[in-house]
Amino acid sequence: MATIADIAHAAGVSKSTVSRSFTRPDSVNAETRERILAVAADLGYRPAPAKAETTGTIALFIPDIANPYYPPLVKSIQAACQRQSLSLIVVDGEDDPEADAEELERVIGRVDGAIVFAPRLDAGRLRALDAVAPVVLINHVTEGLPSVILSAPEGARQAIEHLAALGHRAIAYLASREDNYSSRVRLAAAEEAADHLGVTLRVLTHAEPTYAAGVRGADLVLAEPVTAVIAHNDLMAFGCMNRLIDRGVEVGKEVSVVGFDDIWLASASRPTLTTVTTPYERGGAVALRMLTERIGDPDRPASTVHLSGDLVVRGSTGPAPAQLD
Repeated sequence: MATIADIAHAAGVSKSTVSRSFTRPDSVNAETRERILAVAADLGYRPAPAKAETTGTIALFIPDIANPYYPPLVKSIQAACQRQSLSLIVVDGEDDPEADAEELERVIGRVDGAIVFAPRLDAGRLRALDAVAPVVLINHVTEGLPSVILSAPEGARQAIEHLAALGHRAIAYLASREDNYSSRVRLAAAEEAADHLGVTLRVLTHAEPTYAAGVRGADLVLAEPVTAVIAHNDLMAFGCMNRLIDRGVEVGKEVSVVGFDDIWLASASRPTLTTVTTPYERGGAVALRMLTERIGDPDRPASTVHLSGDLVVRGSTGPAPAQLD
């Protein structure tokens, strides 16, 4: 699908001129606007609906509201909005880049700005959204757009260091999709830490970040000479852990398992899950502050804020089996 950048290039104008042609048509020369509209029609571009100057409303886009990772983030941003007397629209995605981009394009013209958690969305689509209303990204980095990174890559380094200190020298890694920004960052940090500590890291999957993917990953783990597993998120860790238990493996003694996010189930599972926390409350507040600053000053330079989570050690990790004798 065509973006504002594509139209600007074809029409020989700036992206801001293209954006204003749709959102504030009176501010663009009639001849220029007609040329832009003709190019947009030829490229099949569908503009977002125009909005009033201010609405007092922002949008929060998340990939999957059914994933227990997201409700604490929604709650933290909603609380921050309430403190500033702002209304919040939560937009639930489908974890499909094309469908998610289309949904965001329908919403962006109706709000003052958006906090977007869409780690698989490409830079062109994100910049096109930002040309209509200010955007702040979570767990994604795109040049020219502000972003907040939660619990990466420091958490991945801590996970490797923890397992290495317990004597684990061969560790399996269950990664999410390769087009997922968070997955790439966490994996890169884990590989760097493993290399520094002389640990072998075996990447066994690049899968959807689900419980079922963790179940499938567990069988791959058992086919490898490893004593520990790091999963991209807690859902994958639970799937892996439960499948290992079903196959008679004592998690925390025979094989250690580490997750990411510290969702509430992490402390309720048996064994309890060693995992990296996510700084939800601080992250939500920082993302909203960055967005309101950009709404007030659209030309404000973009910045990236990294907020580290910490490893919480629980029952799913222990000394490598060779050190138990």
